[in-house]
Amino acid sequence: MKDFLTTLLYFVEEKGYPLPVAFKKTKGIKKVKGINYDELYEISRLLLLSYNSLKGKRSKKVKQFLQGKYEILLPSWAREELSNYLNVRSFEGSLRYKTTWVRINTLKTDVDKVLKSLENQGVEFEQDKDVYYLIKVKDEKKLKSSEEYKEFKVLIQDKASVLTVEALEVEKGDKIIDLSSAPGSKASQIMQLGENNINLYVTDVNIDRLGREVSLLRRLGINMDKVHVIHQDSTMNSLLRADKVLLDAPCSSSGMVSNEPAIMVNLTKEKVIYYSKLQENMISEVLKINATYLIYSVCSIFPEEGEDHVLNLRTERPKISGERPYKSVNGVRLFPHINSTEGFFITKILL
Repeated sequence: MKDFLTTLLYFVEEKGYPLPVAFKKTKGIKKVKGINYDELYEISRLLLLSYNSLKGKRSKKVKQFLQGKYEILLPSWAREELSNYLNVRSFEGSLRYKTTWVRINTLKTDVDKVLKSLENQGVEFEQDKDVYYLIKVKDEKKLKSSEEYKEFKVLIQDKASVLTVEALEVEKGDKIIDLSSAPGSKASQIMQLGENNINLYVTDVNIDRLGREVSLLRRLGINMDKVHVIHQDSTMNSLLRADKVLLDAPCSSSGMVSNEPAIMVNLTKEKVIYYSKLQENMISEVLKINATYLIYSVCSIFPEEGEDHVLNLRTERPKISGERPYKSVNGVRLFPHINSTEGFFITKILL
């Protein structure tokens, strides 16, 4: 066990791998007898969540962890900053629990059929009170073995992500630009809400990610004749006109620690500052587009990546559920310890 966890920590610290990749690589070279690998994965997840409470080199960190001498803690600089805005201990405590949200793909099926079928297959779920095609699933593994999952009639997508697209107020016939679009879950939801009748422009700086996005969209039943794929750096945007624009910006990903605990290992103030500047450049480019409004969202718990960008812009509160922002701006905050979602900031910027 100790050798396995030390090796996994090496892949996260030195290679920057997310937990699923680090776990797979570690499993290929280190064997652990007498333990179920699903259980070992959860132990690995807890180790990464506890990283900031452990001292010394990798092997010493793992030894402390296995002795039970750990807490789930953000880095000290983050705890200090965020204490001005939220209950840090409640936030940290919620990270132990991972919530699996699932969007029903109404382009391939209808909601009632899926609910009945999942119930018959023994998948326990709770239908969301805000979004009728969204459910919260108790056992992700059981969901992934269902026919609906295999046939792309459902897909795992966090509620905060779903609400970001809901904020767009998609209408059939809209021309919508989705900047930094990959991996494509939001793009597919846009097409779902527009019943495949949206002129959608998806862009991303990474050509490989765009290719995977196109593959996903096809599997989800998207009308690709309506989707225009553009390889671009959105800090130098080439699109000039649209009805609505979505920018779910690249960020520190500090809001998704529960789903990807490796973020806890490499979260730095420098990373937040870097992404804040990148987001500022992207927003400046979007302001040049002739459109009605921009939905700006970011999976970050830091105001530098959210509220601070819109202090001097014309904004409206999106028509979605959520908490008040940190500062006196129009927008919505979502939190794992309050909303059982990833940590998000979402606002509507008038263009």
